[in-house]
Amino acid sequence: MVNCTPQTTAHLMRCTLLISDLLLPSALGSEPYKDMRLPMLETLLARGSVVLQPALERDAWLCRAFGIAKQHDWPVAPLTLAADGVDPEHYYWLRADPVELRLERHRLVMAGGVTDLDANESRDLVAALNQHFARDGITLLAPFPQRWYLRADRAPGIATTPLTRAANHDIGRHLPQGDAALDWHRVINEAQMVLHEHAVNAAREARGAATVNSVWLWGGGTAPAVSRPSYQAAWGDDALIRSLAAAAGIAQHHLPDNGTAWLTAAAAVGENHLLVFNQPSDTLRAGDITAWCEQLAMLERDWITPLLSALRARKISAITLVAINSDNLLEATLTPAQLWRFWRRARPLASYASAA
Repeated sequence: MVNCTPQTTAHLMRCTLLISDLLLPSALGSEPYKDMRLPMLETLLARGSVVLQPALERDAWLCRAFGIAKQHDWPVAPLTLAADGVDPEHYYWLRADPVELRLERHRLVMAGGVTDLDANESRDLVAALNQHFARDGITLLAPFPQRWYLRADRAPGIATTPLTRAANHDIGRHLPQGDAALDWHRVINEAQMVLHEHAVNAAREARGAATVNSVWLWGGGTAPAVSRPSYQAAWGDDALIRSLAAAAGIAQHHLPDNGTAWLTAAAAVGENHLLVFNQPSDTLRAGDITAWCEQLAMLERDWITPLLSALRARKISAITLVAINSDNLLEATLTPAQLWRFWRRARPLASYASAA
């Protein structure tokens, strides 16, 4: 995450940049960093003030930033449902996203969300699930083809695992837990049977597309109270960012292509900004380490370099970088005065990952 601040005669503009999976989870080791050269990012980390914090998921960090309390889960489902145009009302909601599971060595592994469903496919699959679960009082909605929701009249007594954390892992370790866990395991199993037999999946399999062979329940809760944060604007494109900004009454904008464009656009819309980068995390979940390395090179070239230039010119008062993933969180803050800490020698990014 990066906190940036251009300077005018009256006010200082600031920004906070949250970057998921800028550092790799420790289980992946240091090999992917071997040929990486990121001098601007390494300078920021070397000369800034670095704080290591307990691990926190991206969605949890964002909820905390907007004053949202954790329920059984961080209540992502009612928040994104509102962003998708549906009033959560008083109900308890779970994300029930369409996913593909694959069999690997006698275990089921989460391949990830099925992101290329069209509206007709989504409608037909959800209709089949609703017909099957009508007797159980379970209702699914699909206001957006790749985001499905399950409505319950009351809290189901389970805690769930975010889809991003379960991706590419054995699902047995990440299924719902709690007093009612077995009941919801049954729901998932029955959903898998309904989906397995559906004509939509048969057609998708015939053309080589990913099949929706399960739903992933996560992010449950009722509509939470949202506090107005210190930010005047949020920059990012996913549903949670849109929903948090709308609920907090702050502006939400598409993230520009680079830091130079952002500096120009942001000066007109407020003093304190939140920027959220998901690209490194998206490529890592897809298992593409090469693309992850390319994303970091892009961030170095298109964002960190122009922001450090603006800091050096005192158009920005501070940069705070927050690198967050499932097992560590690093926060580094750099001010113009700290740029002169020449005695702090830059060191490779891998050293921060191992420290975190």
